[in-house]
Amino acid sequence: MDKNSELIELLTQTMEKISEALNKREVFRIVEDLLKNVSNSEFATFFIFDKDRQILYSEKDVPIEVNAINPQGLLGISFLTKKPAIHNYLASEKNYLPDVDNPRRVRLRSQLIVPIIYEDNLIAIVRVCRSIYTTKHFTSNETNLINTLSCFINEVIRKLNPSDDEYEMIVNSSKIKKEISNITQESSGNDDINGTMLFLANTVHDIRTPANSLYGFLEVLEEYTDDPRLKGFIDGAKESASFINTLTDSILEQVKERHEIDTTLPQAVNSVKFFSQIGDLFSANMCKKDIKYTIYICPNIPKEIKIDRLKVKRIIINLIGNAYKFTPSDEKITFEVKCNTETKELNVFVKDTGLGINKSRQKDIFKSFKQAEEDTSQHFGGTGLGLAISSKYVNDLGGKLELESQLDEGSNFYFNLPFEIITPEPSQETIVGQQENIMILTDNTEDNDAKNIKDYLVKLGIDKKDIDISDKFDDDITHLFCFEHKVTDEILEKSQNDSIKLVIVEEILFSLSKRAEYKSIDIISVNTYYGDKIHSAVFTGKKIKILIADDNQINITLLKAMLETEYCEIDVALDGKCAFDKLIDAHNKDEQPFDMIFLDEHMPSISGSEVLGRLRNIERDEGKRAIFAVSITGDPNMTTESKALYNLSLNKPFNKGDIRRAVKVCKGSI
Repeated sequence: MDKNSELIELLTQTMEKISEALNKREVFRIVEDLLKNVSNSEFATFFIFDKDRQILYSEKDVPIEVNAINPQGLLGISFLTKKPAIHNYLASEKNYLPDVDNPRRVRLRSQLIVPIIYEDNLIAIVRVCRSIYTTKHFTSNETNLINTLSCFINEVIRKLNPSDDEYEMIVNSSKIKKEISNITQESSGNDDINGTMLFLANTVHDIRTPANSLYGFLEVLEEYTDDPRLKGFIDGAKESASFINTLTDSILEQVKERHEIDTTLPQAVNSVKFFSQIGDLFSANMCKKDIKYTIYICPNIPKEIKIDRLKVKRIIINLIGNAYKFTPSDEKITFEVKCNTETKELNVFVKDTGLGINKSRQKDIFKSFKQAEEDTSQHFGGTGLGLAISSKYVNDLGGKLELESQLDEGSNFYFNLPFEIITPEPSQETIVGQQENIMILTDNTEDNDAKNIKDYLVKLGIDKKDIDISDKFDDDITHLFCFEHKVTDEILEKSQNDSIKLVIVEEILFSLSKRAEYKSIDIISVNTYYGDKIHSAVFTGKKIKILIADDNQINITLLKAMLETEYCEIDVALDGKCAFDKLIDAHNKDEQPFDMIFLDEHMPSISGSEVLGRLRNIERDEGKRAIFAVSITGDPNMTTESKALYNLSLNKPFNKGDIRRAVKVCKGSI
């Protein structure tokens, strides 16, 4: 009997056993036996999510209940994000919490956590584990197999419902059979790693340790700097370290035999953040090599799209890295991302004015181990794999990698990719009805960045006739983008006295960071992405101010990620007293008060209800506008009086759509 038939037979037998089970505990045991067999694991725990009580529970000899109000550990992260997670080196995971993730203190090597989603709702979580005596790692194959059982698990939960004692399980066996067949066929013939690949896997695994250390040092560095621009670069560096780990995981999971099996799936991404972080990975190197590097990401691209995050990132990194390698100093590289919302296609370009490629060699450029010129590897290094991998991935994703190039004039690599729109609003809110007079001040009026800044402003809705690129300062302006070489004491004084919004364009990375007189002035840097800062400099619309008050760092990180596409300013408080102090300070000082608060009930020092109760009294006594308050505790035991203090209550796990709707309601009330 083949593996596919075995799994189907196992599922059929499991359904029969459940129909004959005498109690809940036996049903849980039967389901967990199935999960162990499907995932080839030694341990399994089947958690059902009780939304009313906000707990995850499992019926065993010693029943398990996990608090879903304040979820912790790796289990808590998967619960909150509703995303599966593979932990092949469990004890080394940063958020590993033995009390939650290994309560029996078994000597575990690997763990796979799979939230079970049915009709967009989280209904259960499956956790399977392998001990240190098992050398085989979990892969996405096991994740996919468990996910095929979502409809079956939903039927099990309905069977366990006390009000449905006579409920008869009905499972679409043919659908499950088809899904399992697809998965097992993809993985067949790829169970063993030969000696060469084992060496590669071990080497790749060793990369994880310095990458994790790098990430840790960056987090420490982030805590010790208040410079928002430096924090932005640290955030990009952290993303790079995280990407290395993601990439190594992908290689460890996917390299079988002599080829890579690609099993990554599309994910929702914040469009501008995703592409800008990729582009900014190269900013420092471009600066050191004196390459004029321009990043342009169309502000009209939808806020959130679904793409194969890992593959698209690897494609672009390969293309920009290739351009960097073959472009001499004092030349130009441009990275552009545009989109067509009607055809739902991304248009990505990486252009350079470097060495170029001879037409006779262009036909081989996308073949593995080929270089554009026979001796380029000696001069510049490299295996010639980058373009071959990129071309393959673009094809896999439904596009085609194209090339236009002339020797000694440069190259243009470009491709179109289909994408799914998640949040259709443009990434940068369009400027409508604002009467502005904007000057871009530079001695080089043909400069790429000057034109880039103007193009951003036009795309944002500013009329072309209201934007002037000039080498002479004009008093009659509302906004000034002044290149570093044109900044004078007179311009600084006039901008302040005449309320001209001044943005300085830094021409060498961090060259202005130590200038005390620029501390309160917005600065954008060439060789980086700056479209978002241009928007914030000219947009006069209401920027909603939000406070997240929660002592659980995972909750805070998740909420910040869900709010990142909103035009808002976010602050954080880790306990009740800090939250109350920040709210009062914002009310009493001349700064803008908070418009919205996401507030947890169970915090150190002061509870969420007490914080909000005190604030409501002050609002009422002083006639201040009431803050829009959202409860994020999910605690079913909150009193009616406490609930009445809030405008809205949200349960965990958070739904991104609910969070955004809450922000929309808040904006409508301001």
